Order: sequence, then C-alpha cells, then structure tokens
Amino acid sequence: MANERENWRKAFELLGPEQLRLRLEYRRNEYTGDYGREAEIWLFEKAAEAAAVDRQRFQTIRRWAIIGGVAAVVAAIAALIAAWPVLKAWIR
Repeated sequence: MANERENWRKAFELLGPEQLRLRLEYRRNEYTGDYGREAEIWLFEKAAEAAAVDRQRFQTIRRWAIIGGVAAVVAAIAALIAAWPVLKAWIR
C-alpha cells in the first residue's frame, strides 16, 4: 500500500498541481476512493509548501524594505548635518 501511494504521488508530480486540480474537478470518476483522497492530500501539501515559500519571500522583502527605510533616514540626517553650515549661512 505504501509503495502504491508513492507511485500515485510520482504520477501527481508528473501532472503538476494545476493539471491534477483540473482533472479532479472535471474527471471526478477517475479519482475515486483512496486515489482521490491521496490526490487531495497531495494538493493540500503542495499548497502549504507554496504558501510557506510566499511567506518567506514576503518576510525577506519586508526586512529589506525596513533596512532601506532606516538607511534612507540615516542618510537624510547625515545630509542635514553636512549641509547645516550652508543652510545656516543662507538663513542669515
């Protein structure tokens, strides 16, 4: 039974999630019993993997955006400090 499930999962890998989802939707009679349940479980696992990758990408992009924002603030403060003598002369 375990070997049979591994073969099913290999077949699912060859089809891919999108194609398997379409086949489950339109050819439900081909996916009955344990085979259909295994297909649904495999699809849920693939969706969870994709969500984890998306979450990791989002966190990485957010982290770099925060770092960029902090660097911009530091650069702006440094520019004001460097330009202060010139600004002070213009104000007078």
